[in-house]
Amino acid sequence: MKRRVTQKDVAQAAGVHHTTVSMVFRNHPSIPVATREQIRKIAEKLGYAHDPMLSALAAYRTSQRPVAFHGTLAWLTNSSEGFDWKTSPHFSVYFNSIRQRARQHGYNIEEFDLNARGLNIKRIAGILRARNVSGLLLCPQPKANTVLEFPWEDFAVVTFGYTLEKPKLHAVVPGFYRYMLRTIAEVRRLGYRRIGMVLNFADDQRYDHNVLASYLVSEFLHPSTVSIPPYMANYREKPNALRDWIGKYRPDAIVSQDWRVLNILKKFGIKLPKDLGLACSGIPPDVAHLSGVREDSALIGAVATDLIVAMIQRGERGVPDKPQRILVEGDWVDGGTLKKQP
Repeated sequence: MKRRVTQKDVAQAAGVHHTTVSMVFRNHPSIPVATREQIRKIAEKLGYAHDPMLSALAAYRTSQRPVAFHGTLAWLTNSSEGFDWKTSPHFSVYFNSIRQRARQHGYNIEEFDLNARGLNIKRIAGILRARNVSGLLLCPQPKANTVLEFPWEDFAVVTFGYTLEKPKLHAVVPGFYRYMLRTIAEVRRLGYRRIGMVLNFADDQRYDHNVLASYLVSEFLHPSTVSIPPYMANYREKPNALRDWIGKYRPDAIVSQDWRVLNILKKFGIKLPKDLGLACSGIPPDVAHLSGVREDSALIGAVATDLIVAMIQRGERGVPDKPQRILVEGDWVDGGTLKKQP
């Protein structure tokens, strides 16, 4: 049988060390683009092909070694317009999960604020390079459709959700559409027929309108239920308008992405589930007594960390040609704000 062409064969033909060839096939940024292209052409001419079995063996050997310190990952935040990511129970769990998972991979995690006083983008990027930070985990942005300028080409980057409009990066995303679809299905299963949605339009922009879309699809597929126009205003700023909407359309159950609707309804004196059913499709990990889908924020953080570490190991840097989105399912919980209808 013809002998398999190896990376050492490619290195010999190219006149470089075999570790250089290995770095080329991992897209390592320290190898100039022209050198990478030249070595890839030589490899193709020689008939070199990547061996997945050898890669699997190498990964297995690595997994059996004690975890060594590999460096620092950056938790890249954006405090513009006074945004504080720590106030979000979801984002805080992301960070804690990332920190725990990063340790398992041999990395520390350190926060860097793109809007920190006295720093600009160029300065922050320089600090990251000086500290040999190769991976960035980009926190969700303060508002939807955010555009960020940054030297992404020097780093492996993963973000969360849909708030970053440009650049298009790999992202780990809660399954907003499926969360709400599951929530409405459970509400219907209990016999509710006048189901109204409460959803701030600005919030739904953050979800890439997946929550509203799932509600509208569900209504279309179940014409036997009473159709109620969704309440799309900012109920947190003007709760009385929400009370008027409830009085006008008389829903027997409300579905929402926002768990804070629970406290607003309680302030109206509405008893749940006696007077009205309520289900939420984005319950934070620390919120109890609310029926709906609980987001697995810890798993989202762990998945993002695994992805960024794999990208670093493969030498992937910069904005991808075709970004990937990994959707993470949630879990249904019977929290006591719904009841079986007669």
